[in-house]
Amino acid sequence: MDDARAGFLAAADDAGSHGPAAPEAVRALIGEMLARQITDDDPAEVWRTARRLLDAGLDQATVHRQLRLALTAFLGSSADAEIGLDREGYLAALARLPVPTGEEIEQHVVDVVRERQPVDADDVDRLVIEQLGATLHDPLVEQLLDRVTDGLLRDDESPVAIVAPDLLVHVPSLLDGVVLTHRLTDDERESGVLLAVDLPGFARTGLQHRGEAIHDYMGDDGLPRWLGPRDWLAPFPAGSLLTVRAQADGELELAALGSEPPAADELVSTVRAAYDTEVGEPWLPVTAEDLLLATLVRDRGAFAQPAPPLTELAVAAGLELRGASFAHEESVWHQAAIADRHYRIIHWLGAGPEVAAAGRALELLDEGIPDRTAAHEVLRDLYSLPVLEVVVDELLGTSDDPDRAARLAAHADRLLALTSRPAEQAVAHWLAAAAAERLGAAQDAETQLRSAVRADPGWPAAENRLAWYESDRGNAVAAVARLRRLGFSRQDSPDLAVLERFAEAPVERSLGRNEPCWCGSGRKYKVCHLNRPEQPSLPDRVGWLSRKAVAYLERRGGDVRSVVFQHALALVSADDDAIDDAIDDAIDDALDDPLVSDTVLHEGGWWQRFLADRGPLLPDDEALLAASWALVERTVCEVLDVVPGRGLTVRDLRTGDRLDVRERTFSRTARSGTLVCARIVPDGETHQFVGGLFPVAPGTEAALLELLDQHDGPALLEYVADLRRPPRLVTTDGEPLLDCRAELRVSDPSSARSVLDHRYERDDDGWLSFAAPEKGAATAASRTVLAWLRLQDDTLTVRTMSAARLDACLADIRSDLPAARLVLDERGPIESAAIARPASESPTVPNEILLEWLDEQERAWCREPVPALGGRTPQEAAADPTRRDELSRLIASFPHVDPASGAVGLRPHRLLELLQLPAMP
Repeated sequence: MDDARAGFLAAADDAGSHGPAAPEAVRALIGEMLARQITDDDPAEVWRTARRLLDAGLDQATVHRQLRLALTAFLGSSADAEIGLDREGYLAALARLPVPTGEEIEQHVVDVVRERQPVDADDVDRLVIEQLGATLHDPLVEQLLDRVTDGLLRDDESPVAIVAPDLLVHVPSLLDGVVLTHRLTDDERESGVLLAVDLPGFARTGLQHRGEAIHDYMGDDGLPRWLGPRDWLAPFPAGSLLTVRAQADGELELAALGSEPPAADELVSTVRAAYDTEVGEPWLPVTAEDLLLATLVRDRGAFAQPAPPLTELAVAAGLELRGASFAHEESVWHQAAIADRHYRIIHWLGAGPEVAAAGRALELLDEGIPDRTAAHEVLRDLYSLPVLEVVVDELLGTSDDPDRAARLAAHADRLLALTSRPAEQAVAHWLAAAAAERLGAAQDAETQLRSAVRADPGWPAAENRLAWYESDRGNAVAAVARLRRLGFSRQDSPDLAVLERFAEAPVERSLGRNEPCWCGSGRKYKVCHLNRPEQPSLPDRVGWLSRKAVAYLERRGGDVRSVVFQHALALVSADDDAIDDAIDDAIDDALDDPLVSDTVLHEGGWWQRFLADRGPLLPDDEALLAASWALVERTVCEVLDVVPGRGLTVRDLRTGDRLDVRERTFSRTARSGTLVCARIVPDGETHQFVGGLFPVAPGTEAALLELLDQHDGPALLEYVADLRRPPRLVTTDGEPLLDCRAELRVSDPSSARSVLDHRYERDDDGWLSFAAPEKGAATAASRTVLAWLRLQDDTLTVRTMSAARLDACLADIRSDLPAARLVLDERGPIESAAIARPASESPTVPNEILLEWLDEQERAWCREPVPALGGRTPQEAAADPTRRDELSRLIASFPHVDPASGAVGLRPHRLLELLQLPAMP
């Protein structure tokens, strides 16, 4: 394969898509087919089309999107994509490329809707196709138009919305001049946060008040809110009826009415008629926004003058408000509950027969399991573990409602009475166990699970659940046996990873039945540990006990799931504009972080719930030890002495106590003087760390101890997230630091070289663009490099360290070389490995620019006040003999930056050089 094809295929990941992204599997399939067609040159028209589009000036990402669109439009429904390909139609489509871009089509859709609203969706398609000069029923254009329109309608911030029956409206222009009202509360006036249920649609207009942005967001209760500028609601008295008037430019005019406007009968009737049209076909609640837009479609002047709040008008029209939606009778809410449940089932099970099985089981359970036939059907469907878990989650809900658990227990009793088949009996016992667990009756749940296993030995749902109970009881041998029979390994079961080392054959004790038990309980051996597995020493079981508590969070269900997820979100260290995949990965990592689970258990109060629910199952000595842990606060401690691989001695800065800590991992790298935040619990002999620990910068320990005293888990995790979050890297002019590279094709390299000589300064093998020199700067070495340019044959390469610098340089080039054609535009994070590479390896951003920038950052840090140094600058601390050790410890606490990791950070050894401090050992 030639270099041109290889380079084109390498850029495929940057191609993106028009409209909503296709499912990952479909996207991968299309990408693989396209790559194979280009590699094999079959059909040859694919690569020819790619070359034609590139030569016409389209960049690689756009060409990829065009080719994918053509391929997708002509794939049939065959399981074998190649067999299902309409080859003739596909080749004809390739000849018609390029089609308009998604951005162009979106603009046409928006323009048509704005000019003709309300306009039927089919008419929008026809008019847009006419404006594009395309042919009706062209699969390429139709598919792209469908994607773009669907994307607009799914985006609750887009200017286009749909109302019944299939009418599109342009929300900003429809709301221009509309006046809505809202009753202002004391809390809203004080906080500056407005509950916006009465003010739907305005969020699509670009909210601002007196030139300052208003931020709209969903509260924890799912209701829309506006956070406005400082004191923006202060001029209006609490309890007043606030008017909000929208304008085309997004500016909102606020005022307080002096008198109450009447609820005109005509307006109330219009609101009800709009609701009836909206609710008619789907029989689902109507959102406040849909109700407002549908009312305005019927009467554009409906809200030209102040009226009572929309929620009050809806009540006057015979509607009930729940959340931010309206309905006129319970059947509509019931239909919504069914639809919501269906969406949740699909979310967890995906498409397939299991969705139908779960829905069928829930319907029969809703009906109270009318007969034996229904019981057999329900139990047969629930024998599938994924279906069982989803159905039970739906029945129990995400809250800890004892009534729902009692209803599930009643269902289980009825099912047990209606079947005698062993496998079905096992399912019914499992349901009874789930209900007992949610009611806090773990021993009853264990009895039901053992009955399930006796009824159907080997059924994974019961065996797996019972292994959890065996582990909590301290029976590692039985727990491991059950998990291994299910095919689990240490790699895919955190429980098994802990349990295996405790599952060795117990040591036989040569004790008489009436002798004191070896465990120290004071009881006779025959009534204590005879015929029971002997437990390892208590200190050895600390990790096992910790795992039992985490397993409780993972398996219990109910409201603890949302608690854990909210704590994980607090630990996520991701930029607001990070891509969804990166955020999802960060959340997954946070959910596995021991600090998250320990914070939920300790600061969140779930340790006491663990003791209440699972304590009766624990061995007596573990139950006593676990109870003592509830009294241990998280603290900051200083490492005093270290025995690598065995333990360390620390001083608790909260109490001053010296504690010996048994520890194998951290002690291998810990150094005297290091500060860490941890929970240090007794283990029956000495102490151990539980739940993760993190380093503490010298000078911040007092503030951290104050934060710990608040027992606010999410706040603590946000603090840790700030510690872990890499510094925001910016250029000298404050722009985010990025690795930016563009390539342009020039028609006349000789002329281009002359133009570049005129505008930029010559470098060894290219040109440099410099910022305007600051006062006193006389040489290139004292100026900031904005761009680095190279011309090889007919390809001009531009490299910068910010998007703004690249845009500015490209604008200059387009002005000077209008015939130049952009063929590549890449922007991404800086790779710190580029700093470590020799210049001969030609990193994307030149070494000298990166090193210059990094040196500037390090010199600036030395001159700026640092909170950890009591507000002093590092230079001031270095000049003070009493602060030098503190400064050295602070620099030593900086994380080591591995050049191969792709991170960029301050270099401790360089900081020590700049401050003339001794090098670290």
